Amino acid sequence: MISFRCLMCSKTVNVADEKQGETIDCPECSASLNVPAQSAEVMAPVVNRSAPKVNSQEESDAPSDAVSTKSIFRAKRKAQQDAAAAGEHFDSSKFDQTRISRTFFLSVMTILILAIGSYSYYLLRPVKRLVLTDEQANQLLAAVNTRDESSITTVMDEYLDAQTTCTELMGKILRYVDSQEKLEEVMDDLKRLSQIALTQNPLMESMDRDEPNMEIMSLMEEYKSRQMGAEIKLEREVARIMKLNPDLAAQLKDEVAVVARLAMFQN
Repeated sequence: MISFRCLMCSKTVNVADEKQGETIDCPECSASLNVPAQSAEVMAPVVNRSAPKVNSQEESDAPSDAVSTKSIFRAKRKAQQDAAAAGEHFDSSKFDQTRISRTFFLSVMTILILAIGSYSYYLLRPVKRLVLTDEQANQLLAAVNTRDESSITTVMDEYLDAQTTCTELMGKILRYVDSQEKLEEVMDDLKRLSQIALTQNPLMESMDRDEPNMEIMSLMEEYKSRQMGAEIKLEREVARIMKLNPDLAAQLKDEVAVVARLAMFQN
């Protein structure tokens, strides 16, 4: 009786003495093996790696990840056997790189899933009400009523900043509104901000805006851009509310002067 081990699966194989020198299939993994002349502890060389003896239906039902991992393992084992047969050093770096690539891919997918989940939560989370405090309102009113005649540039800066801030706050307040009840909660704040935004400053009215002054022109361009952005966001919130309930948008137009001046309501 000749005993030896399969190089592919390490299974101990026992065959009759007359089989020496012949090629047989490993009873465990079906690899084709050359039978040695006598029993040996060393593993027998592999002639050919046959397809595993498993039911074809089971193979088709196996998870793709398992098949992929098994294929990589087989390729690595074959390369190791070829290197051993040629007396060369086996370099496993390319197989390790494959594993690293898979790990990197899985890490990226995990991060992407977490990012999508976080963003979905951000979009679906309840919007908190922004409350206009008396301190904020008084500061804005004082800014639009600036009486510092020493510098018209300072007056314009404070006036336009307060006016634009009012429009920005109105857009943020409207994010909370999705029902009649919530609109009633914030209506007083909206009216107050609208009134402050439309307050006229005598110094601003008396200023000659046609007089060439680069500093004033720069300020006007800066706040023109900022005010336009604030109005776009305010209009977006009013349009959202209109889709939910046209009556709420109509109420905003009737009771809040700044809203009535939006481009969406101008014919």
